[in-house]
Amino acid sequence: MYIQSSALRCREALIGVFIVLFAYPQYTTALDLGIDDWQAHGFVSQGYTLTSDYNFFGNSRGDGSLDFTEIGVNLSGHIQPNLLLAAQGLYRNTGGSDREDFRLDFANLDYHLSVGDRATAGIRLGRVKNPFGLYNEARDVVWTRPAVLLPQSVYFDSLALRQAMISSDGGILYGRYGVGDHALTTEFLVAEPQDNTGGAAEFLAGIPGKLEGRPMFIGRMGYEWQEGRFRLMFSAVDLDRDFKSSTPDVSSGNTKTFYPLASAQLNLEAWSFTGEYGRITTKRQGFTPGGAILENTSESFYVQAQYRFKSNWSALLRFENFTADVNDRSGRRNAEITGLPKHNFYTRDITVGLRWEFQRNWLMATEYHTVWGTALLSPVDNPDLTQRDGPERWDLLTMMVSYRF
Repeated sequence: MYIQSSALRCREALIGVFIVLFAYPQYTTALDLGIDDWQAHGFVSQGYTLTSDYNFFGNSRGDGSLDFTEIGVNLSGHIQPNLLLAAQGLYRNTGGSDREDFRLDFANLDYHLSVGDRATAGIRLGRVKNPFGLYNEARDVVWTRPAVLLPQSVYFDSLALRQAMISSDGGILYGRYGVGDHALTTEFLVAEPQDNTGGAAEFLAGIPGKLEGRPMFIGRMGYEWQEGRFRLMFSAVDLDRDFKSSTPDVSSGNTKTFYPLASAQLNLEAWSFTGEYGRITTKRQGFTPGGAILENTSESFYVQAQYRFKSNWSALLRFENFTADVNDRSGRRNAEITGLPKHNFYTRDITVGLRWEFQRNWLMATEYHTVWGTALLSPVDNPDLTQRDGPERWDLLTMMVSYRF
């Protein structure tokens, strides 16, 4: 009861912030909270999804689904010249894959200092956004995405691993060294993820017990030329958790996840070219009556081109691929073992999209996906996914309107 009332008060407070910011826009640039440069900003985004088969973000077949909402308010300001305070509250609803309502997305103190004329170093403590790939830190803000959705093969919006990747409680050490047009960046995170199961949450639902083990590690190194005209990055996630079961029906166990990702991006005047490639190696022992050991390596990659043909218009073309088992790319062997359709073990997606910033602070984006395979669909939105032999190929249309302030 206390937890529910606290959550209700939190939601009411965030709603109050939204009302103040919309009703009194003069307060969105500077709030008198004793910090000279205190700022409040936010966004409200509403999406729509329609699928030819299966469900994506709610019941998207038939008339489509409006279960695609993202709302955020963030506050930031310097307490001291080198000490920044920043926080964001977030509401996100994407059907069965995410109904967590309002949450604290991040809240941290960031202390940074100059090291000579060319280098900067700092530390960020609190609930921090995980430094991973090109898009992870701002992935819930459509303004930072090329169109509506990020490549699902890399950023997993429908699977249990997503929550572990968003943000975590701990700290980040970071640094930047620049010479002329060149810069090197590095970040290292040690933290407790919000979902620390390493993607094993589906084994643990409703099972009494507790998770233990060391914190999650994430490292990211990058190279930039001409302040981001060309970018290279390498990121890696290392998660190792133990589960202590409290019931004899399910064995205790351990899950290990290692996810390295290589990223590259070239930004020209009218074109941007982006690609990322990663592999996830998981090893799970326990979580089942027999305590079986499961080890697997999956593969994820995409390549995309974005063309800005007018100042407020851009087009997107992307191909992405996810293979659940690199030793069985067709899915045939896993289908024989499990009795499931082979397309449950891969996803290939061709996407075309448009983005239009039609008014100041307003954006509209749309995408059309032709998809082969069902490996990245949410089992919550598709409870019969493993019980029926549905089609391999299906289509997805998604649109989103967003306002930022």
